[in-house]
This record gives sequence, C-alpha cells and structure tokens, in this order.
Amino acid sequence: MAIINSLKIAYSTAIYRHGTKTFPDIMSAYVAPVKEYAAVTYTSAELDRALANGWITEDEYAETAGGGSDV
Repeated sequence: MAIINSLKIAYSTAIYRHGTKTFPDIMSAYVAPVKEYAAVTYTSAELDRALANGWITEDEYAETAGGGSDV
C-alpha cells in the first residue's frame, strides 16, 4: 500500500498533538510511518505530553521516542 504523506502527517497530528485519534483508529499500514514521522518531527516534550494525556500508550511512546524495533 502506498503511504500518502499528507495522511501520515494528519494522523500523526491527530494522535500526538490533539489526541483526537489513537493508533487503533488508523489504517494499520500507517502505524509505523506515523511513529517514524513523529520520532523525527516532535520534541520530547510533545511526546511526553501525548503520553501524559493518555493519547498514546507507554509501548507506543517507547516505540516512537526510542525508535524501537516495532516502528
């Protein structure tokens, strides 16, 4: 499946900055690209805020911030 860049960015914004979507809400093909995009785009403070607000899980945080093998 081709990844549409604007959709990847929109999903990332909705998950990490606004908390209006979660990873189960998005197409599975976009999960890794969204985490990769967030890892290089958002600050540690933004990732921490998403975690603190419950917008992402601890595993999702680790996979994003740590660049884990599940990304």
